Amino acid sequence: MGGRLVRFGLFGGVVAGDDFRLRMILADVREMSDRHWRQFDDSVRLMDGKAWVGPSARVFERELRRNRQVLQAQLQKAVDSLRRSGVGSGSGVVL
Repeated sequence: MGGRLVRFGLFGGVVAGDDFRLRMILADVREMSDRHWRQFDDSVRLMDGKAWVGPSARVFERELRRNRQVLQAQLQKAVDSLRRSGVGSGSGVVL
């Protein structure tokens, strides 16, 4: 029983964890990331095709692109954070 318990800090950060559980959490986060990574792509494609034009459209398109970048950055940050959480350090587990 060499596993450690998974505990989450006040703000949800992994404090210490059992490799198996952290791998399961990482798999869930990766799945969520894959599901939502392209969330705004169809809308961006429509805007590229000039589905809506004019000053309001340009503002909307900038916000849409910014929101897509923010979403993708946060999804990547979540996956990277779990990878760096110490899972596998010294245990031979590769993520």
